[in-house]
Amino acid sequence: MRILYDLSVEAVRKGDKELARRYISLIIELAGKGRTRPPRYIRRGYCRRCRIPLIPGLTTRYRIVSEGKGSRLVITCIECGWRRRLMIKSKRRLRGDSRAK
Repeated sequence: MRILYDLSVEAVRKGDKELARRYISLIIELAGKGRTRPPRYIRRGYCRRCRIPLIPGLTTRYRIVSEGKGSRLVITCIECGWRRRLMIKSKRRLRGDSRAK
């Protein structure tokens, strides 16, 4: 799966988006037939709608949106407009911790 993902990223960088979509489709088919889950970086590394690898600047736009207690990372696919929102955990400072000052 890792090899196919690397090939799909290379294909997008060379400009062949259809080949990259085919590689991602093969990853999804392999995961289904083998009843395995792809690693997290692969699961988060492609657009669910158009199945293109998410590469910052080429196929995606990253934004940090801060609201209330937490912040979110919003990943937007430039090809189709699909969005993924991930929570960003902030480090909590403990009482009595000398580094908190």
